[in-house]
Amino acid sequence: MRSVSIKYLIPAVFLLVVSCTSTKKISTDENLYEVMIPLSEIIDRIPNYADELVSAKGKGRALVSEPGSSDRITIDFETDTVLSLLTFKNRIGITGGSMLVDADSILIYNKIDKYAQKVSVQDGRMTNLNELASVNLLDLMNFKIKMDDVEKILQSDTEYILGFYNKGIARINKKTGTVSYVEQARSSGLPYSALTYESYGEIDGYTLPRKITILSADRNSQVVFQVRTLEVNPSKIDLTLDIPDEIVIERL
Repeated sequence: MRSVSIKYLIPAVFLLVVSCTSTKKISTDENLYEVMIPLSEIIDRIPNYADELVSAKGKGRALVSEPGSSDRITIDFETDTVLSLLTFKNRIGITGGSMLVDADSILIYNKIDKYAQKVSVQDGRMTNLNELASVNLLDLMNFKIKMDDVEKILQSDTEYILGFYNKGIARINKKTGTVSYVEQARSSGLPYSALTYESYGEIDGYTLPRKITILSADRNSQVVFQVRTLEVNPSKIDLTLDIPDEIVIERL
């Protein structure tokens, strides 16, 4: 059985998500104090396009960092609220393959080695691929916070810090209301441990990040993804993964 952890496929998985450093965490020497305004006012300022942003497509570049290696990959992506289709090329422009991700499974087509595999995202930690591939692209670009998830609020001079019941945190820029950092506890069961957002810009009225980093759940791998072009709510997207008829899809 072929291994699912394919060099060409790993960056696309991470996109389905700025270095995550210890300075982002709450430290004992950080000057924090209580928040006097209601939580609802903070949540209302955070961009939330759940009912408006229904699809997107674009191109980007990813810097993939793993223990002992790093690589740069070009990624074309199309996504709606259910599916994400990712196609990736190496440094010299050769298409390595594609990946179609939904809430339950990952369909992988390796164009170079000419095989396809379907992997359940619930399959646990068989590979780092399974661990990271369950993040919908729209959810990643527009991270949403629910009031019911927040247990406590603190603030620094520049940020609100929201503490979740699951022991994670989110940092919110006071001036813009945008999410700058999210960290999740290991016990959360989520496919990442931390997300960092920067370089926000307005695209057709939507305030979205142009640079995103996702840190793997085991904290051993990281990808910095930079969006080069982005079209929101395009008139047409194609979320079909074309696999030649002669290739049998392996189900793992």
